[in-house]
Order: sequence, then C-alpha cells, then structure tokens
Amino acid sequence: MSDRRAPSTLRRSRHPAVGALDRGGALLQARLRDVLVGSAIILVPAIALNLWMTVVAFDRFDSDDALLPSFAGGTTGSGVEDVSAWMAIWFVSFVTTLVGAFAAQILLGQRFGTVVTMRRAMTQTLKRFPAVAWLWLLTHWWVPVFTLVIVSSQDADVGGLIFMYAVFALFASTFTLLAVPAMVGERIGAFAAAKRAFRLARLRFGACMMFVVLATLLASAFLVGLATLAPLLEVSGFVRFGGLTWLVQGVLVQIGVLAVVPLVALATAQMYVEVRLDAEGLDLVIEADAAFGAVR
Repeated sequence: MSDRRAPSTLRRSRHPAVGALDRGGALLQARLRDVLVGSAIILVPAIALNLWMTVVAFDRFDSDDALLPSFAGGTTGSGVEDVSAWMAIWFVSFVTTLVGAFAAQILLGQRFGTVVTMRRAMTQTLKRFPAVAWLWLLTHWWVPVFTLVIVSSQDADVGGLIFMYAVFALFASTFTLLAVPAMVGERIGAFAAAKRAFRLARLRFGACMMFVVLATLLASAFLVGLATLAPLLEVSGFVRFGGLTWLVQGVLVQIGVLAVVPLVALATAQMYVEVRLDAEGLDLVIEADAAFGAVR
C-alpha cells in the first residue's frame, strides 16, 4: 500500500471559497472509501460520546427551560452530566481537527502529484498527534472558555452569549482556518502553523471568511435536514417511532457528521491550496523550480 505518483492538479479558481468546496467534494467522490473509512475510524469515539449525550440531554429535559436541556440551562454546571457535556464539545472539536490533518494528507498529496493511501495518511496523522493537540490548544482555546461560560450561565444571558460566541467564532475560525493544512503541507510545528495560517488569512481575508460562512451553512443545512427527517416521516405516516423519535434524530445527525466533517476537512485543505495559488503564485513557483531548479 505504498504511495504512487499522480498528475498534479493545481488550478486557479475565480472564486476560491466556492472552488474549494467544489474540488473538495470532487475528491471526496473520487476517494470516497479511503476518506470516509479513515475519518470514521477517527470520529467513532466522538460519535459514541455524542449519542450518549443525546440520551442524557433528552432524559433530563426540563419543560420550564424552554428549548434547553437542563444541563444547558440556568440550573447548575457542576454535575457529572454537565461536565460530560463540556468534555463532549471539546472532544468533538479536537477530533474534527484530527480529521482535518488526515484529510489534508490525502488532498495535498493528490494536488501535488502523489496518491496518498489511507494507511499512510492515518500513520502520518498519528505521528503528528502531539503537534495537532498543541495546534488545537493554540487555535481553539476559546471553545472550552465560551462553552464553560455559556453552559453555566442563566437562561436570560444565554442568547446574548451565544451571539457573542458566534461572532467571535467566525473571526477566530477565519484566522485559524488554514493552520492544519499548513502544518501538513509545509511540515512545520504547531506554533509556526498558527502564525502561517494567520498570515495567509490576512492575505485573502474575505475569501477565507466566505469559506467559513459557506461551509457552516452547508454543514448546518445538511444536519438540520437529517434531524427533521424522522419527524417528517412520522407525520406523513410512513414510519412510527413512538417515543424514540429523538433517538432516531440523534443517530441520523451522527451519520451526517460522518459525511460532513470529511467534506469540510477536504475543502479546507483545498482552500489552503487556493489561497497559496492566488496570493503567493504557488503554481508559478513550482513551475519555475521545475524549469530552473529550486532556490535554496
């Protein structure tokens, strides 16, 4: 299962954000088995934790707390289930970063002329586990901070805090969007990757922010569609789930995660390529190196 050579597929796009999603999706179709199986292996613990938290959330649902489960409302933030909810959110965020490193191995290899196998991509990702963990801490420190604040806040404050979180997350995600692909593609450490991502995002801030918005809308629409599938089937009379509709919804959403996370990870790696092509003329640099030799 060694890597093999493939034609380099570096092409500029007039709309980098849309082009990244399109080409990421195309590679997902071309390498469907490798990407989905590898990503599923990494995501399985997070999905199992999410399903457990779904059961806990609906088991403790409090009708007086509007639409919030009791562990996410204004009661307490110190119980076992509450701490588990915090840990689930953090863990899913970290595992998604690992999937990003795995997907970047495959996409960047493909774009630069090497077909990286699933085994090779998984091996390289595991070798970089400590670096990915440090990178997650550097670029996602705000996830546990905001989660702790929101989960332990009173109901009256939750709406405003969530809005603040969304705005901050938009800018933070934009400036750290390309950190994982930069680490994989340029073989640099966590701190250097975070700085590199910031510099690249500054070069094409609008395109990077547009990608974050489009990817979020795409993922949200897909997952919400799956979540509403079970109630629609029950209302239409096709299937009766009884009191287990919420559990079916949770399972469907987690199945959707298995498709959405790899797609966004591939598209993010492609966005890294798009930004470097557009802002740094990466294709011209490679062609010049091929013609005249690399400059040391």
